[in-house]
Amino acid sequence: MFGSEAKVQTARIAQNLKLVQPISARALVRVGMFLLGLYSIGRAQELQPRAYLPAPIGVGFGGIAYGPLAGGLLFDPSLPITDGHVNAQIWTASAGGVFGTLGRTSQVLAILPYVVADLTGNVAGTGASRHKSGLADSVFRYSVNLIGAPAMRRKEFASYRQKNILGISLTVQAPTGQYDPKVLINLGANRWAFKPEVGVSTAHGRWVYEGAFGVWLYSRNSKFPGGFLRTQSPLLSTQAHLVRLVRQRHWIAFDTSYFAGAIGRVDGIKKSTNQSSLRVGLTYGLIFSGRQSVRFSYFDTTLARLGGNTQSLGVAYQFLWATGR
Repeated sequence: MFGSEAKVQTARIAQNLKLVQPISARALVRVGMFLLGLYSIGRAQELQPRAYLPAPIGVGFGGIAYGPLAGGLLFDPSLPITDGHVNAQIWTASAGGVFGTLGRTSQVLAILPYVVADLTGNVAGTGASRHKSGLADSVFRYSVNLIGAPAMRRKEFASYRQKNILGISLTVQAPTGQYDPKVLINLGANRWAFKPEVGVSTAHGRWVYEGAFGVWLYSRNSKFPGGFLRTQSPLLSTQAHLVRLVRQRHWIAFDTSYFAGAIGRVDGIKKSTNQSSLRVGLTYGLIFSGRQSVRFSYFDTTLARLGGNTQSLGVAYQFLWATGR
């Protein structure tokens, strides 16, 4: 009896597996560097150099980015999936702006991702594959620099030189992506996620040292496959970046990040152990005009207790506009 029920469940799961006043040229270059730092902020395990770089108030920005992702996946043990592998194409559109909050530089950012993915793996012991495409969960971020970056108009920003910056931010991931409670792998998570973070940045000549510490907090998923309630403990997030300003319009960053936590429970029963992941990466930014820039990035997972050994290349194009004085 139990054997036949398991076969039926396995077959069902395998079948459903889804996965205006001009600004100086020098100031425009530094605004372009700020813009390059905004690419892909908000994904839970992204490498984010230059995330707290200031810009003059009144600057708006937008962009598109593309990043293929490939590698093995280690799913949460609460899901009966092993030997997972993914080949994904991730497109994102982003927009935001810079303004002042109590005299300090603040930024808002919105990111909308679209994913095309081919997934393979063993579901409850049976091989399965699935093609998925659609919207993933959208991301919103608010940040404010508390020390070292007062709110500046373009004229003031033209003479600004970075020394030490202390900033805080709040990233929110909204459950706007595709989600079907009848399948195990979805593009959306069907829950809210929040990441408060503290970031520091200090400049010494052409070298910039950056670090950030945050924690992801997750709401409940009341529509977990099987009709269960899924919860997850906080995920700690740390990042470090060594940035070299090569020339006036070029920079390169050596990146690393580490994540730990996020123990999963289904209906109150512990279903996974502590997750951990160490990633390293390299980022190159080029400002080819004062208001346009491109960025190339690469990361590799060197150690993963859960989350998989994945590699990714990325390219992003950004542009900005300015309003006010």
